[in-house]
Amino acid sequence: MEMQSTNHSSLGIHCLGNGRLCAYEQGPNILQVFGPPYSSPMLGSLMLDADASVRAESRREPGAAIWTHQLFAGDAPFAELTDFVDADLPCLVRRIRSSAPVNLRLTLGLACTAVDNSRLLSHGAGGLLCEVAAGTPFYSRYPYPRSVVYQIAWRGDVNHRAQSDGATLTFGPGESWLYIAGGPEYPQTVEHAATALSLSGNDLLARTRASWQTFTQSRGDGSARLPAQIPHGERLLQAIDDVCVLIKAQQSVEGGVLAGHNYHLCYVRDQYGVSRGLLAAGHAAAAKAILEFYWHIWQRNGRIHNAQAAGVDGAFHIHENDEVEITGYLIRQAFDLQTAMSDAEFTAEIFPMLAWAYEAQKRHVIDGMLPFNGDETYVAGGILPRSALNDGSAEATLLFIDSGERLVEYATHNHRWPQGKSGAERELLAQVKAAYRSHFWFDGQLVTNQPARANLPGAAPRFRHGVCERCMAEGRFRFIEWTEHSASGRYLCPACLAQGDYDPVAPRIYTLQSVSLTPLYFRSDLFRAAELRPLVENIVTSYQRTGQLPSRPDDARRISVGYDYGFLLYALTELNHPAATALAGRTLDLLDSTGAWVEYYIDHQPAGTRCRPWESAINLEALLRWAGW
Repeated sequence: MEMQSTNHSSLGIHCLGNGRLCAYEQGPNILQVFGPPYSSPMLGSLMLDADASVRAESRREPGAAIWTHQLFAGDAPFAELTDFVDADLPCLVRRIRSSAPVNLRLTLGLACTAVDNSRLLSHGAGGLLCEVAAGTPFYSRYPYPRSVVYQIAWRGDVNHRAQSDGATLTFGPGESWLYIAGGPEYPQTVEHAATALSLSGNDLLARTRASWQTFTQSRGDGSARLPAQIPHGERLLQAIDDVCVLIKAQQSVEGGVLAGHNYHLCYVRDQYGVSRGLLAAGHAAAAKAILEFYWHIWQRNGRIHNAQAAGVDGAFHIHENDEVEITGYLIRQAFDLQTAMSDAEFTAEIFPMLAWAYEAQKRHVIDGMLPFNGDETYVAGGILPRSALNDGSAEATLLFIDSGERLVEYATHNHRWPQGKSGAERELLAQVKAAYRSHFWFDGQLVTNQPARANLPGAAPRFRHGVCERCMAEGRFRFIEWTEHSASGRYLCPACLAQGDYDPVAPRIYTLQSVSLTPLYFRSDLFRAAELRPLVENIVTSYQRTGQLPSRPDDARRISVGYDYGFLLYALTELNHPAATALAGRTLDLLDSTGAWVEYYIDHQPAGTRCRPWESAINLEALLRWAGW
């Protein structure tokens, strides 16, 4: 992909990574460097320090997370920067070839200090040893327990000028090399940097290119799998490559995939969509690694939460109602993988975790409904208010039915449960399934929530770990923390609760388009395709008339979650709808300059987190299904 700009903040964000060390870049600017592990504090940023007239063209090498940035002064190129994370070492490498000086401004991250240790380095290198103090957060308030050490090193005509918060590095004309190696601790960092400096930079590039090609070639020849003369065929092939590399670069060696440039955690819900996208594209091994990641965590802790750290045991990001929705996705993901890989042995191995995921959901069934998980994209984006989280959730309830039926069938067939338990679980699921329409299906429309649940006994726990409704509404939200149920039904942090109660919210039913389309995305047998067609027709007719696809039709912001397009395209394809081809083109149009879909769109313009595996994988899978891949 190519991009040109004098304002790099307007560009997409791409990822370089080998599962141990990760970097996010925006054009030639290195925004973040961290790892190993992927959930560790950042070293900081390394930004191009140049006149505003300097512009960059950046492109990714096909099949690999290797990026080259060409710098121009006016129309004349004067430098070429090639960036990659080495295939074997936790080391970011930048090759600089220039005819004029190139300045890079290093800004150290939180609690990071640096010393010039050039005299300790071999092979003609200079460098800075940087240490991030123990206890520094890697995300929000979650601390990394030990110090993390990075070695910055360089070779060539390089001048280093120390500054209070970092340094400026000037690379003179000719060829120079920059290295950023991680450990995470001092002995490993020293060894990794020494090994990188002992090798030719071009040899590191060659072996990294070969490693990426092995990954890319494992999915086979994409052009041979597309039907002849498929519309948008070349763009789709490019999207496959872009998204698969985007995901793989963000996948830790532990198997978990980061959720984008500002979420250094691995989210269960996100990785369900990622797994489906990987399976559709032909990367089953990468999809299996995600479940292996969760299996390892569950074995050590006996639980899974909304998000887990990669490489930091026991670090959980806990949101409201973590035992629902994500647990259903976990079970679905396992059986999707078994179908794709015919790997019944792995399913049998992780069955205890899947059984836990079912029981966790079951604890929240009240009158045939489950509540919302508090970190759904449409909740985080304010499309569905947090005051509705204890309502019945059409999506979470559907996931309980679907995942539960799969698990009960498996457990019965493979004699994993006593006959009496299998029968009791079948009966419960049948009851929830029979009540589903009365809760969520009105006049041919699948509604998102059912407020009646929130007022039933047991639906509103006294304490809930998540977001304070008052802090969020008044613009003070900073952290996920414990909240308490107030007399007016609002969940407030201790400080807000001490101020007095907060205004209640009147119950309201919402209709979100992505939720309306979930039965088709899950291929649920709760509805016949003929029943869902009018619902889909209403959505696509409105889109064709207005040019907008808001997640909630009455939302004045006209905001869409980034997977709305993929969900609608998937539905149109399942219904063999003639509007599918045009929407496929529009979905491809939304790709940013790096080949990624993002967290939200407002008037079809990117908003929120970039470099998103979840939205990118869902939209890609929908395109592949539309294309007959």
